[in-house]
Amino acid sequence: MSTTSVVVLSDVHIGNGARTTWYQQSVHEPYLIAALEAIAKRGDVQELIFLGDLFDLWTYPPSVRPPSVADIVAANPNTLGPGGALARAIAAVPRASLLLGNHDGTLTQEDIATLQAAVGPIALVESVYVRTGSTGAKTVFSHGHLWTMFNAPDETSPWNTLPVGHFVTRAFAYEMANTLSAGQTVADLRNMGAPNGFSLLPFLESIDPTREPDIVELLLNDVCKVTLMPESLPIVLPDGSTTTVADAKRIYADLFTRWVAREGGSVLNAGRAALADGYGEYLAWFAQRLAIQHSADLVVMGHTHTPIGGVSISPINYFNSGFECASIPDTPPKEFTFTVVDLDTAAAEIFQVTKGASGYEITESPARPLDSVVQWPALDYSCYIRIENQTSQPLTSSALHVDEGAWVVPPPTTIAPGERVDAWLQDRVGPYGSGGGVTYAQGAQSLAFRFSCPTGLSANTASGPGDDFVARSGSGAWQSRGQVPHWGHPLQVRFTVEGRDA
Repeated sequence: MSTTSVVVLSDVHIGNGARTTWYQQSVHEPYLIAALEAIAKRGDVQELIFLGDLFDLWTYPPSVRPPSVADIVAANPNTLGPGGALARAIAAVPRASLLLGNHDGTLTQEDIATLQAAVGPIALVESVYVRTGSTGAKTVFSHGHLWTMFNAPDETSPWNTLPVGHFVTRAFAYEMANTLSAGQTVADLRNMGAPNGFSLLPFLESIDPTREPDIVELLLNDVCKVTLMPESLPIVLPDGSTTTVADAKRIYADLFTRWVAREGGSVLNAGRAALADGYGEYLAWFAQRLAIQHSADLVVMGHTHTPIGGVSISPINYFNSGFECASIPDTPPKEFTFTVVDLDTAAAEIFQVTKGASGYEITESPARPLDSVVQWPALDYSCYIRIENQTSQPLTSSALHVDEGAWVVPPPTTIAPGERVDAWLQDRVGPYGSGGGVTYAQGAQSLAFRFSCPTGLSANTASGPGDDFVARSGSGAWQSRGQVPHWGHPLQVRFTVEGRDA
């Protein structure tokens, strides 16, 4: 591994030790310390990234005000205190960064300053954090909740952008507080650590999110029924204010409609965002879109609490780092996992911390890759396009068209000299596949790029200036220059523009 390594830990969920919080010091602290000590000893780490939900301000009963960072630091001196494991790891690396997730998205500047005073120089960075290696390879880091309907920050929320997922998790904590035996914590129970407190799969499987007019009312009715929490029960929020589930129903009533608008009118994409909170695989579609929007090679997320070790058929690669607070009965197969990224190659590996006979060991994780970001029974007949401008003049788009399908990420208006851009034309539901093109002007020249990935017996097609492209379908080999694989899907085409500076 090169000296361009970045280590990612996501979803630690460290709290103040309340028995309703997933992270329990007696259970999880040895794993976290083992990981931090191993990171400090590597000697090749350029940056340590905490990819959201380092802290947990959600998993507390409604009557309890969630703790401040000062409270959490005081409750966890071995990891968060001055001279603790995190401070030692930060001192051993050139750079440490913190992204916010959904469970700690309301942290204030005062909270960040408290953390920095305890552990050293850790910088709060943007929620979509892009790093570029010396080779030009790009990696995008983001927690992942921004693309999940129930957990993304909600700008219409009167509670500091808290989403409806906060109320789901507080109901989970209500149920746990009323059912745990004396001396018992949630870490003693099976199937703990779902991103929303408990699995939303039964609810999501019972509805069609693309057809329900008020998905939030259905969700919160179901949650209150399962947890036996009255919807009029006061809930103390992180800022000390008080509200109820009944209020949340009113505030978030048009959530699905707003997501349709956010996704450019796509009911299908809004449905994906609703399902992504229960089925982590649906987050991969948004991860791929994010990477293509940034012309990146790799995207690393968290949030779903399930590690994913790549995508077999995609123009990019997607890793999910997993989480750090599996309960005792769930371990194994669930383990404490973290990700190591080589920025120069945009390659990633997932590692796990396991408890062995001689202590805590770090080994490669068996995290599985996804086959595709399009979930069965649907198939991916997309065209994934890359255009690299190797000339000294910009390319300016003069025409963009679609024969079949729809642009998920259209080609940009301008491609600067030396710039590489990516685009994604996806097939619609139906039998036709995808096909289209874009024309760029460079000075007096007109450069046309065409491509199609049809279904059935029709052949894939691609053409571009001077046939200067390579193509492949599915996970097949790249064809010779100017050749297009007859069969297979999706289609990837990489065009090069060079030698046209006249």
